[in-house]
Amino acid sequence: MSGLFTMMKMNLKLLLRNKGYLAFLIILPIVSVLMLNIKGGGGIDGGNDSYKIHDLNKQNESIFMVTNTKLNVKVYDCNNSELSNYVIEELAKAGSYRIYRYIGEDMNIEEARQEALNTSNHNVLGAVIYIPSSFDTEILNGNPSNMVVFEATSDARIKLLESNLNSFLQSVSKYAAMTGYNKTALKTLLNTSVENEMSKETVGIEVGNTLQLTTQQQDQKSSIGYSLAFLTIGFLFSGVFIAATVVEERQNRVYNRIVLSKSSIINYGLVKLGLILITVIIQTSILAIGIKLIVKTDYGIPFSSYIFFVLGLGLIFNLFSVVIGIITNNVLTSNYIAFLVWCLSDLLAGLYFPLEAAAGWWGKISLMMPQRWVLKAAEMLMAGKSGVYSMYILVVVSYLIVISSVGYMGIKLRKKE
Repeated sequence: MSGLFTMMKMNLKLLLRNKGYLAFLIILPIVSVLMLNIKGGGGIDGGNDSYKIHDLNKQNESIFMVTNTKLNVKVYDCNNSELSNYVIEELAKAGSYRIYRYIGEDMNIEEARQEALNTSNHNVLGAVIYIPSSFDTEILNGNPSNMVVFEATSDARIKLLESNLNSFLQSVSKYAAMTGYNKTALKTLLNTSVENEMSKETVGIEVGNTLQLTTQQQDQKSSIGYSLAFLTIGFLFSGVFIAATVVEERQNRVYNRIVLSKSSIINYGLVKLGLILITVIIQTSILAIGIKLIVKTDYGIPFSSYIFFVLGLGLIFNLFSVVIGIITNNVLTSNYIAFLVWCLSDLLAGLYFPLEAAAGWWGKISLMMPQRWVLKAAEMLMAGKSGVYSMYILVVVSYLIVISSVGYMGIKLRKKE
């Protein structure tokens, strides 16, 4: 037992003298804390945004929100009247569209067509609706609506959009006729109609491997993804430094002396596992302290849950790097592999962008990445799902068993050599 603690103490001293190890141990968790403090610019602060209209401040403001269940629709409202607001609000209440409205100056039909084309080429949109400045005047004069829908994609839901719009416009025309085309009476009738509508509630439903989240929750998940990206590289390279001690001990014949001495190979393995655990605990503790001191925004899940998820992720990637170092027996090669794993795993796991619009094979491959399971667990917590922690524990244990088995075989092979 004394040999175990002696080896642990010597290895810790060796690691703590390394500035690179200290950088990944301390600086990367702090940077990941700053990522959690980022608040998305496109989010709505009011909880569930299923029926809300997103007002744009600039005509060319970018729209990149992607979901499987809602069609992005941009509205150029050059009328900004009670009638145009009623139609847009009713369209938003349909629950099938994410409405982005820009209230601007009037333009003719050709200018609107060109603007719709430019907007569609630079944004993720399903359709563009143009409401001319004469919209309410035409309705009050008993004329057909001059609202225009420009298709931005071949999505089949555009037919549903046109059908909904026609239904709402027919209602407006009917109300206008009932009031004798009186503007004040029509406004009162529309308000009464809105008040008598049945209340609606949006319920998150599971779609494939994802859950439908609000815009605010999507922003929160993005912040968690950016935070995990920096934590991942910190975990991987801190593990590389632990692996470097194994390589150095082999080159200096320390490993052979350990095997020949009273200290068993089991104690040697326990020391390395202890270093992994200590490293992850320190990194997670720095993250926890940083969150408490720095983070002022809501990142969507409980503090204790995020720390728990990060702890499991740290164990996986630290152990992975140590195993890679044991198998390759080369620090430089381990660095290359760790960097490659960081780049690919973050990309495939969807830490930088939502996977809803990605190909089906991408979504399946993403489930092989540990970070994806952290995001999936976060999504489930945001949606109020149960069984999150048992699922995550099972995933972490599975990764650790597989990586440990590979590491054990690597040690056996190196021992024969």
